Parts: sequence; C-alpha cells; structure tokens
Amino acid sequence: MKKIHQRVPGARTVTPDTMTKSALLAAFRLTGHVLLLAAVLARLIFFCHAGLRSKYKDYRYFDIPLAIGVGMLLTSHFVLSLFYVPSRSMQPTLEVGDGIAVSRLSYHFRSPQVGEIVVFDLPKNRPGGGQTLVKRMAADEGDIIRIEHGLLYRNDQVEPNHPVSTQASIREHKIAPGCIFVLGDNRTMSMDSRVYGDIKKEWLYGPVVYRYWPPSRVGGVK
Repeated sequence: MKKIHQRVPGARTVTPDTMTKSALLAAFRLTGHVLLLAAVLARLIFFCHAGLRSKYKDYRYFDIPLAIGVGMLLTSHFVLSLFYVPSRSMQPTLEVGDGIAVSRLSYHFRSPQVGEIVVFDLPKNRPGGGQTLVKRMAADEGDIIRIEHGLLYRNDQVEPNHPVSTQASIREHKIAPGCIFVLGDNRTMSMDSRVYGDIKKEWLYGPVVYRYWPPSRVGGVK
C-alpha cells in the first residue's frame, strides 16, 4: 500500500487511503467459476457417457449450477463491487475495516447526486494517484464552490452538513463539465478534491449502497 505524504491545508498527516477489493468478492467470483466449470464438465461427461444418458433421461438439473455460476459472475463483474475501507478519511460514516458494496449499474441509468458516497479510481498523474478511493460528492458539474472560515459554499449557499477544516480555504471554483468535487467526511484527515482537483465521472465505480461488515453495523450507508 502506498504512503501518502501530501497534506490537506490545515490537516494532520493523511493516512494511506487506497481502497482494497474485498476477499469476499474474490471468493464470490471463485465460487461462480467453480460452479460454471462443474456444470460444463458434468454436461460433457453426461453426453459422452452412453450409460449415464440411458440411466438419467432428464439432464436439466445441470442447468441449476450453470445458472447460479453465471449469475454470480455477472453480479460480481457488472452489478456489485465489494471493497474494504482502510483509512479514517470517511469517519464517522465509514470506519476502518468496514466492508462496503458499490453499485456498478446505478450511473448507467442516472447521474451522480450531491451527497452520495462514491468510489472511484484516481489516475496516477494526480497527487496521490494510482488508487481506488471513497469520498462524498460535494458538488456537481457546473456548480460554483468556495470554502471560507471552515464552511463549504455551493452556488452561494452554505452546506451545513459539510463542515471543513477551519484552516482550509478555496477561492471560487467552478466544477468542470463531466466532473464532480469530492470531500472526505473526516475533513482534517482526508486527501480529496482540495488536493487533487475535480473528479471525472467516467472514473466512478458507482455509489456505496450497503455496508456488509462488520455484523454490528450492517445496513445502508448515507
């Protein structure tokens, strides 16, 4: 895991922030592959073995593991991604060690919404880049923002739910077309758009829709 040395204005040292894909996702995909392979091999053996064909007239039960395997693979690749939160940048909403589920389909049907928690890939040419990060969307394309005296203003309206470090300040900034502005909920421990700028929407995985770990905190995420 890379160490991040950049500092947010007015913040303490930022902890390593890169997201890691959950081992549960890898196990889910592996199970899908195993079921798919087992179903295909079973069908091959069945069709190549005359004795089995005469004994078992109905082979449709092979379709059950085949369908489950295909469904698991499609879900893990195109519907949901699972991640592990490694840092304090999104506290108190997300704690270190939380397992979160991200919808991969949502932004194919709608645009990201201000206030949503999103996961995205930050390119290597940005400060602290080459990582997968989780932040809260604070402004959309075309919005004009500024940070003064610890408050975030969006289109000249103060955002009461988005307090910022009292020493952080940003002059008036208009979010570029096709981009969003993101902030960590733990403003003094987050490296975010204050450092690496606007985020292109094409970099987004999707919104965080569920926390599946730990068991004591399972549920939706806002």
